[in-house]
Amino acid sequence: MSDLPHQFTKKLWLDLGNTRLKYWIVENDTIIAHDAREHLKAPNELLLGLLGTLASFCPEFVGISSVLGDKINTAIMQTLDTLGVPYEFAKVNANHDKLKSHYNPKELGVDRWLQMLGAVDKHKRQCVVGCGTALTIDLINKGVHLGGYILPNVYMQRHALYAGTQQIAVKGGKFDSIELGKTTFDAVNHGVLFGVVGAVRAIMTDYPDFELILTGGGADMINAQFHQELKTEKELLLIGLKRYFA
Repeated sequence: MSDLPHQFTKKLWLDLGNTRLKYWIVENDTIIAHDAREHLKAPNELLLGLLGTLASFCPEFVGISSVLGDKINTAIMQTLDTLGVPYEFAKVNANHDKLKSHYNPKELGVDRWLQMLGAVDKHKRQCVVGCGTALTIDLINKGVHLGGYILPNVYMQRHALYAGTQQIAVKGGKFDSIELGKTTFDAVNHGVLFGVVGAVRAIMTDYPDFELILTGGGADMINAQFHQELKTEKELLLIGLKRYFA
């Protein structure tokens, strides 16, 4: 990581995920603009459409988290070149002074790592649950990443069930309950949510002394199924991105 960001007061933090593009415009550590949009598998096209809006804020540096692969990242770089300001992609650092990891850095997604970096507190045991395209569960013991789990989210599970069965043909619907389903439609939607919520409950039972933090777009959906409100910080990744370049 370069020392370049320290020179500037106005920065663009850009998160390119599997399904959404999110950004913060920050001036002197204050968020002055933000947005999140589904990119429908065309993230560079969406970025091109947002370029005029982003340029109007006159960012002096762009910090990027991307899980989209080299081909798309190359197109992203070509688009960002037109802004005419320095930019840099965040990379996993297994020996970061705030967050150590026993993972091979090449095998740990930068999104998971930045979520943990956004939450990490060296005085605590923590469990970061990312509720995005996948459900990620990561345990941190006083600044040391112990490992974790990756599960399909509710939408991926439902799609797999439809694709792999002949008689379940009802698609769509909200994930708003884990009560016993009285129809096949409800049994599917309640069932896949039950599985995801069950994974969170299990990690809470197995690691009761770890503070659990939900993050990501699906955090409220999961939180709603618990009698007590769980700690939620939806933008841990962007907080981690900011920390990375700090």
